[in-house]
Amino acid sequence: MKRFASIIAALALLCGCLLFSAGAAADPASAAGLKFKPDGTFKIIQVSDLQEIYISSTITGDFLYDLAKREKPDLFVLAGDNISSGAANWGIPFVSKIWIKTGIDGYMNVFDKIYKDFGIPVTMVYGNHDAEIGPDTITRAEMFELYARHESFIGWMSEADAGTDDELGPHCGTHNLLVYDKAGTAPKFNIWMFDSGSYDPRDNYSAVQAPQIEWFKAVNAATGKLPSISFQHIIVPEIFDFLTPAAEGDANIFSRGFVDADGNAYTKYISQTLPAGVKGVMRETPCPGSYNYGQYDALNGAGSVLAMFFGHDHVNTFELLRPGTDLVNSPCSGFGSYGDIDLRGVRVITLKESDLSTYETWCISYQGFYGESALRGLRLQMFETLRAAATIFDVFTFKPLFGILGLFG
Repeated sequence: MKRFASIIAALALLCGCLLFSAGAAADPASAAGLKFKPDGTFKIIQVSDLQEIYISSTITGDFLYDLAKREKPDLFVLAGDNISSGAANWGIPFVSKIWIKTGIDGYMNVFDKIYKDFGIPVTMVYGNHDAEIGPDTITRAEMFELYARHESFIGWMSEADAGTDDELGPHCGTHNLLVYDKAGTAPKFNIWMFDSGSYDPRDNYSAVQAPQIEWFKAVNAATGKLPSISFQHIIVPEIFDFLTPAAEGDANIFSRGFVDADGNAYTKYISQTLPAGVKGVMRETPCPGSYNYGQYDALNGAGSVLAMFFGHDHVNTFELLRPGTDLVNSPCSGFGSYGDIDLRGVRVITLKESDLSTYETWCISYQGFYGESALRGLRLQMFETLRAAATIFDVFTFKPLFGILGLFG
């Protein structure tokens, strides 16, 4: 039955591909209206692990707006743990839903302002914390609708997640977005957005699963295997195969538990030192799911996916270049959880229509973006110390002061 459903889905997608190639916006992936700039570039800013619920950090809202103004991206991507829904567990579903809506609106209102002022849309995927409150209070689909109410949001729910299994309900919101040439006449690039889930039956992190992988294969074929990149929250298990191997008992190692196809548990070990030539840092253990459903093999085997971008591990920013599909981790962007002052920020990815076989990427930290300003430095240190709670003090101190000085848009 699943195989039959996959065939039907592939045929439907193929028909959609034929329609939009004739000039019509036949599906949500093309209806988003993304295209390369007149100069032939397309820029994405990845925002990961905002991870707040009660207070949306004022400094983060300012940072995102200032980034939009200076960097002029074409798309923002929220790469999961956008909120920490478990913190809203008051035991009263109605009250909890209000808090979750407040948490989502806190940042989506910022993106709506960015969209109004600069025309830059946003899409998103979930992380493990987004749905922690559980489907008995609010489902992923219901939460997705809270995002969809915002004018800046261009994400959509595909059929990819049907049949996925997670301790906190089925996955949701896996989708793709097509980027057209600068004339807006033909799709040139694909952006894949995968919900990597929350937790598996062993209470370890989840992963992108078989139905989503089959959906990718069908859509990739239907859209002509365009060059592409992907975004998701939780990194793939292969990260422990591609970094420097180590053995149990070695000094300075990271370890992670996995489960094989027969249900047997085992452990892998890697060195804490990144291989020579790898850009970025690895300050904590990469945390993939325990089960491997074959996502990396599928994307790498497609021959069209340049790189996979992840969040989840807040203080890892490595860019692991592979013969096929690269693996790139991005830092946390918000103040709802742990992070390092020199890393906390966003990742920028730039594409060029003239050469879609490659991409450029770099990170921008709050510290680096705001430079040597003493006032900005004091404000940042306050947030690093108090995290999101600093907003309570910020609205009476730095925020009005900077407004008077005209330091924020």
